Amino acid sequence: MPTVNQHQPSASRHNVTVEIDGVDVNIYSSVERVDVNLRQNEHDHARIVLAGIPAVSVTDYVDRPVMVHIAVPYGEGFTFVGFINHIEPTHKSRDGRVEGGLLQEATLNCLGASSDMRGVKARIWKDFTIKDVVEVMSVDYKFSYSCPDTAPTIPSMSQRGLSDWEALTKACVQSGLAVNVHGTEIHVWNPLTALQHGAPSGTLRSVDAAEGDAPGNIMEFSGAFGSSHAYGDVNSKKISILDEHGKLLTAESADLLNTEPASGTAVTSTLTAVLPIEAVSLSDARRKLAATRAYSDAYIAKVVTTGVAGPIPGSAIAVDGFNGEFDGLWLVRGVEMKTNQGHFLTEWELGRSTKGNTLRQSDSLYTYQPAPSPKVQSGAWRSSTRRANVYSI
Repeated sequence: MPTVNQHQPSASRHNVTVEIDGVDVNIYSSVERVDVNLRQNEHDHARIVLAGIPAVSVTDYVDRPVMVHIAVPYGEGFTFVGFINHIEPTHKSRDGRVEGGLLQEATLNCLGASSDMRGVKARIWKDFTIKDVVEVMSVDYKFSYSCPDTAPTIPSMSQRGLSDWEALTKACVQSGLAVNVHGTEIHVWNPLTALQHGAPSGTLRSVDAAEGDAPGNIMEFSGAFGSSHAYGDVNSKKISILDEHGKLLTAESADLLNTEPASGTAVTSTLTAVLPIEAVSLSDARRKLAATRAYSDAYIAKVVTTGVAGPIPGSAIAVDGFNGEFDGLWLVRGVEMKTNQGHFLTEWELGRSTKGNTLRQSDSLYTYQPAPSPKVQSGAWRSSTRRANVYSI
């Protein structure tokens, strides 16, 4: 049994599989550690530490396809697919040989399937929406996708000197949206409505609500609560523009807020900021307001829990057991799963702009759909099914 799967009594149940070029690595090496990091608007990243790696593999493994699956008994777990970006081998003569070789360890740094989108291109996008961009790129890379069809139109964007990944993330941020590629699915989501999206969820419990060695027991919680702080603000915002007829129009962030949020009472500031932003129309001004609002959280938290696999950036995760106004649903902006010699921890980056421990299930939109499984084809990761999940938000 690989050391990564030698279950520790204090760890939540899990099993880790690592394959390179479709071959289980544990046949010829020992997997000591696997970390999988998912953050909004970034490539998925995996860090794999192998013991006893053959010296010839150090160079052969570069750019090879890799798959990591973290299996859990309560759900589908999480599957990372991508490529080995670079390898860091280590040798210390005082530590002797491992599996007969001189290399004691090698760290494999891997990027998700979206790493294929890093090539720089030059093109101009005119009068387009995120859905237009995603459709084009899903064809180019043979990915499936999940994307809202209600995103605003962007008048123009130059992609000169930008990769497809940089252009996609730039357009999403400008539209008040966020994006990830998990497996071979381009997943576009709206931070303002993500709590209703229906992506894989779960509950993180404080020591007063913990359940033995269950997943999601909170070990550390560090928060920053306020309507304006270093991580963003929820000030009311305005943009004033002159339309083509010379009429003064004003777009306000209050127009973007749901008057009855699904997860509590909206936290707002008493301050109003008039933004010096140019816009060609009222709808363009509202798009730019949404872009600022989507990345402003009144409450943010970094949380360490016993291992959980399944939730992704854009998921709603419940915090329970503090008996405070910050119990309830939080938005997952980043999650890192860490497995090491039978231990399993998950580190979370959470945000919310509401207070109150409430959730009305009837408000859930359930627009999320599980992605088709990935496959390797001609040395590249492709979606097994060219599925398009287009939804309204």
